[in-house]
Amino acid sequence: MIVSEIINVILPVFVLLGIGFFVGKFMDIEKKPVSDLCIYVFSPALFFHSVTTSSLDLGDLGRIVLFAVLLFVLFAGLITFLGFVFGWDLSYRNTMMLASAFPNTGNYGLPIVLFAFGDEGMAIAIIYVVMQSLLMNSAGIYYASNHADVSKTAIFITIIRMPGFIAIAIGLILKITGIAVPEALGNATGLLGQAAVPVLLTLLGITLASIQIKTVLKFIGTAAVLKLIAFPAIAFVLLAWLYPSGSLEVKVLLVSAATPAAATTTLLAIKFNMNPDMVSSAMFVSTLASIITIPVLLLVL
Repeated sequence: MIVSEIINVILPVFVLLGIGFFVGKFMDIEKKPVSDLCIYVFSPALFFHSVTTSSLDLGDLGRIVLFAVLLFVLFAGLITFLGFVFGWDLSYRNTMMLASAFPNTGNYGLPIVLFAFGDEGMAIAIIYVVMQSLLMNSAGIYYASNHADVSKTAIFITIIRMPGFIAIAIGLILKITGIAVPEALGNATGLLGQAAVPVLLTLLGITLASIQIKTVLKFIGTAAVLKLIAFPAIAFVLLAWLYPSGSLEVKVLLVSAATPAAATTTLLAIKFNMNPDMVSSAMFVSTLASIITIPVLLLVL
């Protein structure tokens, strides 16, 4: 039953990608304005609404935050090591990070966790989703904007000015302090946030329509292996250290970490011109391959 439920989660993703691909092939659509609309309006609204309406269990926050940060740091170390071994330049390393270091824990991972582990598992997964959103809107921006001719100070200023980072920070402050969000604001951000996922996936399809897959095949294969195998393998080792074997936290966080590349990274790649074709292609292939890897992982668990 769980396999069919996963297919029902994944299939709409490919339907929206297909619509975007068709539009990209037969219509002259500018990607940049649509990308900016997602970055500056839809995605921040989604992040803010998700954080402020979630049932965050602050008692579990510490270890999940530690897991998320350590996993990201260790994986970044792996990419740096591989870059040194294979002679990847700065742009290639940054693009590889965008394509493989940020799992799609939200619109992809949460439904799977709900089907597999119920509401108790969702409470754990939501905390990880918030942390991943924060990492994507800080470290993700760093890697997307980290060109050789850009200073670290300029990158830091870019991060703290990005609407997604600001929205998550404000949402967390309101959540932790218990300050209620006005109903009108909550409804408005909820409506805007609902547009984020379909617009983003359609934009990815438009981007895929202009890609010559053969020219980036090696990159796509490497990114998919890193995201679907190496990333969850590191997560498994960390979880074995942080939690008792077989606990619900281990299962939920491992499945969340094993999800394919996050679609939001393509927005950042487009925004900062960090090889968006390569990032979106890797996201598409890892999502396609996850139709096999996620059910297998759930069967093992």
